[in-house]
Amino acid sequence: MRMYVLLIIAAILLSFSTAYYAINLQQKTIASTIEIGDIQKYKKQFEANALPLLEIDLSSMYPSRRFVQLLQPSNVFSRENTTKTYFSRPCILESKKMSKLSFDKSETWEDFRCNRLTRLPPKFFDNPPLIHESGVSYAYLAFLSGRDPFWTIEWVRSNLNLFHIYELQELPDKSLEGNFRVLSKLKKNDLEALLKGNSYIITDDSFFVRDHQEFNVTYKIYSKADLENFFKTKLYFIKPYQEGEQCYYHEGRFCWEKSAGSLAQIFRQSSIIIFSGSIIVLFLIAVILFRKIKLQKFEEEKKKHALRVLTHELRTPISNLLLQVEQINKQSDLLPVGILEEFLKMEGEVYRLKRLAEKSTSYLQTTDDKSLIAINLQNTLSVNALVRDMIDDFILKGVVFVPARIDQSFMLDIYWFSICVKNLIENALLHGKTPVRVEMTFLDDTLLLDVIDHGYSAYKTLDEMLSLDRTGKNSTGLGLGLSIVEKIMKEMDGKLIYSSHPTTFSLFLRNKK
Repeated sequence: MRMYVLLIIAAILLSFSTAYYAINLQQKTIASTIEIGDIQKYKKQFEANALPLLEIDLSSMYPSRRFVQLLQPSNVFSRENTTKTYFSRPCILESKKMSKLSFDKSETWEDFRCNRLTRLPPKFFDNPPLIHESGVSYAYLAFLSGRDPFWTIEWVRSNLNLFHIYELQELPDKSLEGNFRVLSKLKKNDLEALLKGNSYIITDDSFFVRDHQEFNVTYKIYSKADLENFFKTKLYFIKPYQEGEQCYYHEGRFCWEKSAGSLAQIFRQSSIIIFSGSIIVLFLIAVILFRKIKLQKFEEEKKKHALRVLTHELRTPISNLLLQVEQINKQSDLLPVGILEEFLKMEGEVYRLKRLAEKSTSYLQTTDDKSLIAINLQNTLSVNALVRDMIDDFILKGVVFVPARIDQSFMLDIYWFSICVKNLIENALLHGKTPVRVEMTFLDDTLLLDVIDHGYSAYKTLDEMLSLDRTGKNSTGLGLGLSIVEKIMKEMDGKLIYSSHPTTFSLFLRNKK
């Protein structure tokens, strides 16, 4: 008990220390407001000293309000899906509205798509709206149609600012030029940050810095390699962000981390070591306690099982002895010849008690064996003959034996197997109705012994029957028979199976060669 107390106290102390270092570690792995300010300050220093590679002015690329919808998030289909789903749609009949002189833009496009128009009106693509109701720009739909001149590189290049910004990456590389080529290389997350007007954007190979002017949206583009070289002399560096991982300071698709050379990082590493050590010690304590508790439970179960076996098995021979003594006492004055037979039966029961006592004594002792019972397998040449001998005393009580059609040898522990068979037959005679049949079946290397009676059982499953662990009104025993059989079968790597209508208990065993 003293060892348990010491282990519990140690576990509590380590839990508090682990919690302290865990909180401290969490604080050190997230940048503070001051540290974020330092990172922003270093960015401004880099911007002031480095030369931009080029400059993007979204205001000049999309000069008026009618272009705003081309910069809004949109459900842009892939080129393959758009071609398959949109251009394969059936054409609707011409409506009354479509027969008038004034058409809206979507109706005009629908006429063009369905070949009711051979040419689109002048300034068709320049007039609002620039986005079709499907979420795709009219310019992109025209390009996907494959008709002249919309599929040509010249037409695409001259109308690049009429495509949605997300559609640029779907266009042929030869048709892109200038700033549109730069935008087409950006990933969706980078484009979203650009459209939101973020002050700083880090991409795979570039560093975007917004020039905050009153009306224009302009970004200066620097080399990401130059940015990383600048920060080599600082305490921070950038790395790609992985979803779900701890990040010192998250910015877009990248993380800012603190260099390992700083004192704070050294302290954080020592906290990780102490934290890991605490977890290991707690785990060892938990394993020791678990094994000790498991061992104690096993020893208790082992002793309880032995007591159950003794209590249950001693019942039958003691009852027989008492009955025979009573019969002898009634006939003591006459001394008939038959009394000798009764004494012989008593002698057999006494020997049975002796064997049971010898078997059970070892199971009450504490050993390192992991099994509840000691299994002693023997090669039985004829299982039919063995079972017939076991149930010979039950034949006069209404038990019918149906042997296997083809007998065979089998590796069995005869003692424990006989206990299981006799328990099932006694339960059938006590709680069921005669006739009781004992049927044997061999299936390859498996043995199946069924004990069938014609009684009624209110239990649906074997687990339900074992969980109640009680006896019937007419039972003279303690109701432990099935529990004993179930445990013995598990130890013998077998199984006890129950089914109703008719009530059947089956022993399932595999032959161990």
